Amino acid sequence: MAALVVTGCASANAPSAHASSRVVTFAEQPSAPPNYIFPLESGAYFTFANGQFSPLLYLPLYSFGDAGKPVFNRSLSVAEPPVFSDGNTLVTVTLKRWRWSNGSPITARDVIFWMNLLSAATDPGAPAVGSNSAPGPGWGASVPGGFPENVVSYRQTGTYTVSFKLNAAYNPTWFLYNELSQVYPIPAVSWDRLSSTSPNGDFDAGAEVRVPLAGTSPAQYVPQNPGTGSSGALGVAQFLNSQSQATETYQSNPLWKVVDGPFELSQFTTSGFVKLVPNPDYSGSPKPKISAFEELPYTSAAAEFDAVHSGSVTIGYIPSQDLGSQLRSLERTEGYSYSPWYTSAFNALDFNFTNPTMGPIFKQLYFRQALQSLINQPEYIKDFNAGVGTITNGPVPGYPPDNADESSLEAKGLVYPFSPSRAAALLRSNGWTVELGGTSFCARAGTAEGQCGAGIKAHTPLMIQLLYPSGSPSLDNEMAVMKSTMQKDAGIDIQLREEPVNEVTGVVSAGCTSASPCSDWQLATEANTGVSWVYDPDYLPTGGELFLPGSNSNQGDYSSATANALIAATHTAPTAKAEIQALFNYENFLARSLPVAWLPTSPYQLTVYKSNLQGLVPQGIFSEVTPQYYQVS
Repeated sequence: MAALVVTGCASANAPSAHASSRVVTFAEQPSAPPNYIFPLESGAYFTFANGQFSPLLYLPLYSFGDAGKPVFNRSLSVAEPPVFSDGNTLVTVTLKRWRWSNGSPITARDVIFWMNLLSAATDPGAPAVGSNSAPGPGWGASVPGGFPENVVSYRQTGTYTVSFKLNAAYNPTWFLYNELSQVYPIPAVSWDRLSSTSPNGDFDAGAEVRVPLAGTSPAQYVPQNPGTGSSGALGVAQFLNSQSQATETYQSNPLWKVVDGPFELSQFTTSGFVKLVPNPDYSGSPKPKISAFEELPYTSAAAEFDAVHSGSVTIGYIPSQDLGSQLRSLERTEGYSYSPWYTSAFNALDFNFTNPTMGPIFKQLYFRQALQSLINQPEYIKDFNAGVGTITNGPVPGYPPDNADESSLEAKGLVYPFSPSRAAALLRSNGWTVELGGTSFCARAGTAEGQCGAGIKAHTPLMIQLLYPSGSPSLDNEMAVMKSTMQKDAGIDIQLREEPVNEVTGVVSAGCTSASPCSDWQLATEANTGVSWVYDPDYLPTGGELFLPGSNSNQGDYSSATANALIAATHTAPTAKAEIQALFNYENFLARSLPVAWLPTSPYQLTVYKSNLQGLVPQGIFSEVTPQYYQVS
């Protein structure tokens, strides 16, 4: 915190050999190819794969993660550090005068263009589009009352300067790490259009000045002239969204030829094969030294590991169950080095608090405590993750090990240690007949002490569907043991359902709310990699994006007035010391109240890489990849 305040098989489309040793190949996670290129993605496309693909082409205004540390990266940022004034209510951003690949300068107009589209796409008064919970592409990081609603106005004050007038005084570290981190300059001279055949223009104009929306509490801010019709900013956002969903056109679409990142797109297949080549007009430093960066798709971890053994993968991963038996051979005879890829992340099971059947049960704290008491985190790490990983005790990452954000409560160990007897006792004392090895049921319905709780009918069985990603044997084994333990020791009948990770993400990001409940999932994890959430693009772990009601990433609609107040305090703390204390207060409460069920957090992957590859380690703390640093010796 001190540092923060101071500053199946492989796809047939993948090539089997490469003409140059300077081509670096990168193994994608099982059945998890990138499928969205436009940086303004909805929750359904808010995936690790897209987060590793798109930023190589389109740079955020501010970058984070430096040499494996969770800090602001000034050198990779398109703008100079922001300047706060007027009691931390006015922010001025100055761009570095970098250029797009077509030679046009990156100007303040490109920032205004992004803000106009983001404002229209998150306007609460605009109609929803398709299956997205917000119009246009929406924004997977949106938080009610957060960015951009907490910006009263934004203006271009010079060719390379933009000012943001805020609706309150915010902590500068939080606003940089969690709000300005969401801004992307995008090429207005190429993308400001309503169709593939329309001329480029100023269709997004009119959303620059924002005014309070009457009758909202907390206040929401919407464009004064939002242009949400077919000729406005929303129309542009919808067009770019439709183009980004057409993955089969990525390679030929002229929209995606204009980039500002270190690489440009050379090939893209619908199966997930990606070839990126250096952008010769990249303004930043360092310039790429490799000739190409290729992302390779696989249907399973076993298929990926076969490719590692064949030598066709420069950067891959070893399945945890093979670490003990295979690592020595990889290092001694196959030319690979090993480095676990730790991230600023946690792993969890999401509760769907809106599910008509299970939602009322999940809302009972005693039940969440019972479920957590049946998750044997130390054993899972030992048996299914080769002893590599950290216990998750709350929302703050356990890595780095000396994480100054971690509260004293979390540092003491598990708040809810593994205890089947405690789990069964909690259920019995709250009105359930516990059928060990069978299916427990509510015997005493009602809201009085010793009864099951509000909304739970008599004879309701503890039968829960658990949705999780396919392709990982270690996750399959962990889920199978969890199912067995819960039924054997507490009569909780877990019914496992596995789908490809992109399909899981699409299901759980559908926008469950009390007004619009979701019935197609009950309990879920998106973690086919050992982590279900990486702090990106909210890099400071304060929880607004995750646990505030209405946030796109609040998958199951967790809601707590106490949590809301504690999260708000982390946004407005006036000093560094007050910010740390606010974080501790928030973390201690969330560790106890269980908005999710905590699972052990493993490294993003157990990376193996060709020993002649330099510049990979330390790996990205926010799961980012930076191949502009790579060099093949």
